[in-house]
Amino acid sequence: MSIHEAALYGDLVKYLRDVCAKELAELKGVDVETEQKRLDEVIRTWFFTPQKSLYGYTPRRIIRNEELGIPNTIPEDRLPDALGEDYPFDKEMREMMEAAGEEVSPWQFGLAPDITLLDEYDPEGGEERWRIEDERLAKQIAKMKQEAQLFPPTGADDPGIAEELNQSRRILDDDSPF
Repeated sequence: MSIHEAALYGDLVKYLRDVCAKELAELKGVDVETEQKRLDEVIRTWFFTPQKSLYGYTPRRIIRNEELGIPNTIPEDRLPDALGEDYPFDKEMREMMEAAGEEVSPWQFGLAPDITLLDEYDPEGGEERWRIEDERLAKQIAKMKQEAQLFPPTGADDPGIAEELNQSRRILDDDSPF
């Protein structure tokens, strides 16, 4: 999500709050400011309420962590929920790594959706965006393939380096990089 998108979604929430406050005030026969304050409290409560989909964290904490560059990690007691059937294997693998003295980093999670709210209301624009993204990716891969052919495989006499180079070139030759 871009910074502009996040800022505009915030503006959208405030706009919807104001529209709803006005309509509710008219229905209830109260002033708009009273309804705005009530809806602001609903919004504030949402920010400070732990969410199951956020592994027990509050939206406030997730946002503040990201602002401060702190990774959002899945709490250890929530890993079975997050990993499902893969959890027992992951747990054993992590225990083996710890026993071997290897650093085991916590599972991090992100919230970037496959589609945005705008895509739901503007599907044609979303399809156009992904068409452009696909074109850019294809051009980038073509450029990388061309560059890979121009440079001699430095270190090709070293079997390890040669294998890494060959693996990188195989990835470039694969037309589905993901």
